Amino acid sequence: MKWGDLLRPNTQRVGVKPVYLLDQWIREKFRDNTPWDAFVTELLTAAGSTHEYGPVAVIRDKREAADMAEFVSQLFLGVRLNCAKCHHHPSERWSQDDYYSMAAFFGSMKQKGQGISAPISGEPEYWWFEPGGKVTHPVSAAVMVPRPPGGEAFATIDPSTDPRAVFAEWLTGKDNPHFAKAMVNRIWAEMFGRGLVDPVDDFRESNPPVNAPLLDWLAKDFAEHKFDQKHTLRIILESRLYQQSSVPNEHNVADQRNFSRSYRRRLPGEVLLDAISEITGQPEKLTGLPADARAMQQWNHLLPSDFLDAFGRPDSSAAPPCERETGGSVVQALHLMNSDGLQRKLSAKSPWLDELVAKPAPEAITDIYRRLFSRDPDENEKKISLAHLGEKPDRPLYEDLVWSLLNAAEFVLNH
Repeated sequence: MKWGDLLRPNTQRVGVKPVYLLDQWIREKFRDNTPWDAFVTELLTAAGSTHEYGPVAVIRDKREAADMAEFVSQLFLGVRLNCAKCHHHPSERWSQDDYYSMAAFFGSMKQKGQGISAPISGEPEYWWFEPGGKVTHPVSAAVMVPRPPGGEAFATIDPSTDPRAVFAEWLTGKDNPHFAKAMVNRIWAEMFGRGLVDPVDDFRESNPPVNAPLLDWLAKDFAEHKFDQKHTLRIILESRLYQQSSVPNEHNVADQRNFSRSYRRRLPGEVLLDAISEITGQPEKLTGLPADARAMQQWNHLLPSDFLDAFGRPDSSAAPPCERETGGSVVQALHLMNSDGLQRKLSAKSPWLDELVAKPAPEAITDIYRRLFSRDPDENEKKISLAHLGEKPDRPLYEDLVWSLLNAAEFVLNH
């Protein structure tokens, strides 16, 4: 889902089939735990038909060499080159030379087929490397020599060699600290709610990491273990730091950036919707997917869902990479409180809710808390719940109790 947000173009720009194939390619690579260097190399050197090979959809979306360079540097190096496209800001490191030298790696791609296709049935587009392409500086008109940000120029690339392959080899090399740092920082941000460098794609001297030695160590360890994401995830999840309580104490109550405690954060919209569907036993009906599909299986942001729109999925018209807004909002609170979809799930035929009515009230309350919160209710929660249910609880009263707990912060937040 995360890399779908960052890579997936709009179906109305590149067509339905290319976007679907890209989504399936991403899912396959993560299922196989493909090493990160191999994943990125395959993506950056893609060629072929947009109707046969998913990664080509990215090239089709970023059609200009400059756009592709800007996109790649932000995603895989954590470097924002976009400001250098038009000028060299006096307080920033990157110049127009850096921008267009990076673009030169992507200047030899050729295309055949429709530049714009109908969303559903457009014809395929073909992309391939062909020697002779060039990128020129917009001011000096000089032909730019391929050079990565902060690296040395590649003046001796064989004309028959795709410059993208040379760039991918430089990018994923174990001696390139930027590549590993950019990825482990993204993983860290997913686990903790913010990166060691924040925003995650804005590495610069004026935005240093909150713990540089830790970031350096994680990046080195990631490279030494062949860019295995599961290894890095395991290191983080098994750490004392990740297992800290979200309940602040007198020393860290004001901390929002140094990870002295766990920061509460909202669950992603797809995760929250799937959890509600699982609890109520009522799958969400998602356009274009099987009846029992989960929201996490959605493959583009245009599939209609008021719930997911309220809970922060990317704007379908925005160009990738799309970073989600992870904070809470009044819209989200009102949606959960007043959603017709949630009420339909609660009132629909459900073996679990029907069975609650037949149980003694204290036992049913414990069952509800375990199902929603994975814990038993405390004495005060039992008292409040029993007072709500009364002497003869019926199905609507149990629905109301479940509804109130689905709206609780404990359910909505990862804490």
